[in-house]
Amino acid sequence: MNEAQRQSYLKAMGLTPWVARVPLPGAAPSQALDWPEEEQNSAAAPAGPAVDVSVTTVAQGEAPLQHSALVSHSAPADEKQAPTGFAADALAKASSFKPAAPLKEEQVTTAAPSPPKEKITGLRFTLEAHLGGTTWLLCAQEDSQAPGLGRFEAPLMASLLALFQGRPQRPRRFFCPLTEQPMPADEAAQALSAFVAGLSEQSGGERVLLCLPEAVAEALFKQPRYQPFELGQLPALVISSLAEMLADPAQHKKASWQAMQAHGYDGV
Repeated sequence: MNEAQRQSYLKAMGLTPWVARVPLPGAAPSQALDWPEEEQNSAAAPAGPAVDVSVTTVAQGEAPLQHSALVSHSAPADEKQAPTGFAADALAKASSFKPAAPLKEEQVTTAAPSPPKEKITGLRFTLEAHLGGTTWLLCAQEDSQAPGLGRFEAPLMASLLALFQGRPQRPRRFFCPLTEQPMPADEAAQALSAFVAGLSEQSGGERVLLCLPEAVAEALFKQPRYQPFELGQLPALVISSLAEMLADPAQHKKASWQAMQAHGYDGV
């Protein structure tokens, strides 16, 4: 793009173009403008402020004028100097953006906060039940939605069941909640007690050993784990869940085994 076209584009965008009257210190010498071509191009461009674009050459060795005398234009004295180079290009691009439309009154108004959602206090867990000798072993699944115990939980459950001379067979399952509706902890405890009583009536068994997470055990039975109590008219004991034993064997296997020994669950 030659200088005449650049000046025309700047004037069309409403910018005040300017031309140095003498070469700037350290800059390449300016070439004389192609006035005839500029007049042809400017004929089709919108009218802009009159600009003095005359050029004065400086003989070699003559001291250049001060910077304040390099710029001459017909804009008002209080108007800021128009940027050039990269700044002018950026300003030209920015001038092509339209301001965003103001928000409507209904958009500005802050929406009323929605009421807090009701907290679900029900429990959700699944137990897999196996009979070993006279002991019912009920183990909580780490994933309550899974079809059974995980690949690492099942071997650990089989080892516990072998302690009571039992082996894994088709398990009985207890699901909480029994329906799609959340089940409060007290109702879940009653349902589990009835489930254990039904197991004892159908297949025998004299005691219950449960492997439950701490939060589930305390919500159901309102007491800490590793302490004996009665469930479905049978003696019962809650120890660590299979997932906890796998995650931290040093703590949970040790605490569970000590509780089993203390309350007679260390064998048949």
